[in-house]
Amino acid sequence: MRRRRFLELSTAGAAALLPQPILGFTPLSQPGFKEKLTFGLVADVHHGMIPDTQARLESFLEDAKKQKVDFIIQLGDFCHGVEKSKPFLRTWNNFAGPKYHVLGNHDMDLTSKEEVMDFWGMESNYYGFEEKGIRFLVLDANFLYQDGKFIPYNKANFYVDSNLRTFIDKEQIEWFGAELAASQLPVVVISHQSLWHYQWGVKNRLSLQKLMEQHAEKVICCFNGHNHIDFHHQQNGINYLEVNSMSYQWIGEQHKTSRYPPELLKEYKWLEHLAPYEDPLYAFVEISPEGVLAMTGKKSKWMSPPPAEVGVPAQPFGNRYSAEISDYEIEF
Repeated sequence: MRRRRFLELSTAGAAALLPQPILGFTPLSQPGFKEKLTFGLVADVHHGMIPDTQARLESFLEDAKKQKVDFIIQLGDFCHGVEKSKPFLRTWNNFAGPKYHVLGNHDMDLTSKEEVMDFWGMESNYYGFEEKGIRFLVLDANFLYQDGKFIPYNKANFYVDSNLRTFIDKEQIEWFGAELAASQLPVVVISHQSLWHYQWGVKNRLSLQKLMEQHAEKVICCFNGHNHIDFHHQQNGINYLEVNSMSYQWIGEQHKTSRYPPELLKEYKWLEHLAPYEDPLYAFVEISPEGVLAMTGKKSKWMSPPPAEVGVPAQPFGNRYSAEISDYEIEF
């Protein structure tokens, strides 16, 4: 039996605390997986929340073009389906290669789920696709669960009791299980909200975890955004990689700080509640037929003043803020 090993390459203080377990992994027959696959990942751009999201996206796309990636994918909280987002979306759509979307909760702040999907040109809220012999399964956790019913996010209806939000509906879970069972290819799972996180993750994640653990020999890893953190978690043979926001960390009312001129604070009403990164954060992933997934993340620093200087307390392990995306390597 071959073995899979997770190696944390980052030298950041928080990452240095991560374990480096040896993980059992049954080798897959990989028909069609014969050449290297590369793709670009970006999460939580939040167009409309800070002034420079257009420039941040352009930096990612320019870098992706230089890297000659096979495709790009955004992990949600991208942009609203409204008129003023059209130039931003046009920039994304001008990228020459394949492009994929994941729905985030804030994408439905102003419209229904169907409206933002139509705006993006997204045919289904959850779906699968294949690139160079790798199967990707994209999930949608943007449902409330109340009185035994799954209710799609719609015009910010998710600003309710947090116990009621962040669910994946039954039909989708059944689809996910069938896809895992049927796949003869290695699988990468992608969602906006985490499938592991104990505080901010999908509420009914245990159902999905059990399905993945039943087919752990197929699952390379799970990617998610949403939490604006840089972290790796390994659980029962499944690797979960948290992709940091391209743009900022939320620090809230108590620690709000004016980093921008008054005219921008007037236009972007939440700016004082954010701790932006000086440079855009994103990552590139390479999956090789030799059985290695390598992720290279961008690093930046906080726009002054950093959160610690305005009294934001240090976060516990698994929730820590940082202005970077670490480098990771997983053997499978």
